[in-house]
Amino acid sequence: MMKMCTMQDDQDLCLTIYNDGFGLVSERRAVKLVGDETRIQYLDVAQRMEVESLRIEGLDVIEVNYEYDLVDKAKLLGKYVGETVYLKVKDLPERRECRLLSSGRGLILEDIVTGEVLVDPEGELILPKLPDGLLVRPALIFQLRPCKTEEIGVSYLIKGLSWEANYVAELTGKTLGLDAWVDIHNESGITFADTRLKLLAGEVNRVPKTLNIDRCVYSAVREEHTPDFEEKSFSDYHLYTLQGTTTLKDNQSKQVRLFGAHNVPYRRYYEVAPYSEDVQIVIEMNNKAGDGLGVPFPAGTFKVYQRDETDGGLTLVGEDQIGHTPKDETIRLYIGEAFDLRCERKCLNKRNDRGIRREEWQITLNNHKEEPAIIQVLHRIPSTADVEKATHAWKRPKAEELMFEVELKPGAVEGIGFAFAVDERVYVLKQIEKEKPE
Repeated sequence: MMKMCTMQDDQDLCLTIYNDGFGLVSERRAVKLVGDETRIQYLDVAQRMEVESLRIEGLDVIEVNYEYDLVDKAKLLGKYVGETVYLKVKDLPERRECRLLSSGRGLILEDIVTGEVLVDPEGELILPKLPDGLLVRPALIFQLRPCKTEEIGVSYLIKGLSWEANYVAELTGKTLGLDAWVDIHNESGITFADTRLKLLAGEVNRVPKTLNIDRCVYSAVREEHTPDFEEKSFSDYHLYTLQGTTTLKDNQSKQVRLFGAHNVPYRRYYEVAPYSEDVQIVIEMNNKAGDGLGVPFPAGTFKVYQRDETDGGLTLVGEDQIGHTPKDETIRLYIGEAFDLRCERKCLNKRNDRGIRREEWQITLNNHKEEPAIIQVLHRIPSTADVEKATHAWKRPKAEELMFEVELKPGAVEGIGFAFAVDERVYVLKQIEKEKPE
């Protein structure tokens, strides 16, 4: 005896979405089994489900079949080749009873009464019923040992779900305002209505598989209200749970507010990377509760705006990607290249004195801005090098890196000079064998 179970029987639906293009569906459905059922047709499952991840509660299941041979015109006609069909011609009261001979490159019918062969006939082709083995939507077929229950739980992984964080910051003086959003994508082949929603931030290890995703055009849904996410540590990750429920349609992109912050202190300075002369603009903030933050930041894109004081309009001044950032860590954004700051890096001398390599460098900074600028200059050196002299104070954030921080006044030019030495001599240790006693 076959029992049918659909999404209309859902009592609880929960969707957990991961960063890496997959999700976990967990649902409980009401299904009253009296003990004589041997099969359940479990409908409304995602086309891109991972069948091997299936977990079933409340049933004594012997076998599971995933049926996804869905109805389309070619399959439907192919099932009826050699079978009886009916041709309804416009303005004629009766249907012609025919046998379908071919459906490959056009229709070929044989009139059962006259024996005439009709090639691509005009009219409406009518099929008696849906052939066995074809479904209008994917389904799981459970083969059961007889049991009595009123509720079953089914969980499985699906491809085609993903989410990413987007951050929008507005610089105002020495503080900034911040809005965090999550952009959720559904390409799973099914709509999730009135579902509880969880987002897991972190890199979950999975066995690699070939995955081909057809890109879809999304319809953006903007949530102007602010449904709060509740954040908590979960295992070695962070889990964000949307308060209440939401509907996530198939082939949809939905934006939901994650959190917001105001009057967050930040520091603006400039940085010259090793081997470079480009002066990068840096926005730095401390992810601490005392600075108005202190929450985990999932990986995502930061867009930074600044308001034009003359007309009040916003202008994008740069954007950057951040990785997963826990609380009490520094968030550092590289938003662009400074137009009015210049850097020139020149090696003045390089020589080798009997295995001791010495290098002398000059870095010239020029500030064409009408305001002071703090510039950090990084220079790569061997990890075993010793700094012999320098015109400015320096730090060594890494063994192989020197850092100079200079505050340049408007219109100022300043040179940073330094020299370092590296011992490249090769030492050979000679083992002296002790004389053996006679």
